[in-house]
Amino acid sequence: MHAHCLTERLIPPAFLIDVKNLMENLRSALDYCAVALFSAYGRPQSRTPKIYFPYARHDSDKRTFRKTVERSIPGLLASRPDIVDRLETYQHFGNTGDWLSTLAELTNENKHLRLTPQVVKQYTAVVISGTVPQGGTVEIDLKRIPLGGGPGHPFHAAADVWTGLEFDGSGVLVLLLLEQAVPQVRRVVEELAGL
Repeated sequence: MHAHCLTERLIPPAFLIDVKNLMENLRSALDYCAVALFSAYGRPQSRTPKIYFPYARHDSDKRTFRKTVERSIPGLLASRPDIVDRLETYQHFGNTGDWLSTLAELTNENKHLRLTPQVVKQYTAVVISGTVPQGGTVEIDLKRIPLGGGPGHPFHAAADVWTGLEFDGSGVLVLLLLEQAVPQVRRVVEELAGL
């Protein structure tokens, strides 16, 4: 459907609804994890706690995130700080990028009776490729890779123009976010189920 939207340069409402539903289902899977963690390790601070999967906003740090954890899964920090450490790794300051905060913020926006419009945009992307010796590491200065590479340059960079769907006004590519979020949510669910 994504390719069809690009070819026709038209995004039907059914596609918007499919994307919204997928994002909400991903978010629900994470919220189910939060409820399971709360059931096993939480301590209610009120009669009807609102349990949800914690995510750090783009402008949050670890200290702020721990306050979010205490609001979203009360008691977890005191009873299982190791799990909170694991939850930190899923955040933008962890080791998996900012897919979670982006997914959560877009899903929150979509809940409020409007679908985030998606627009067809053309981008110029730079693709970097290279060879790293087996077992070796390479430090890359992304500001200094010459386009085209050449002799003495272990990495090759090439600019390419491509077209994709973007959540309007966000700079977030629909397909890229979903390609990141689906396997990441699966991994989070599997990891947390094993704790």
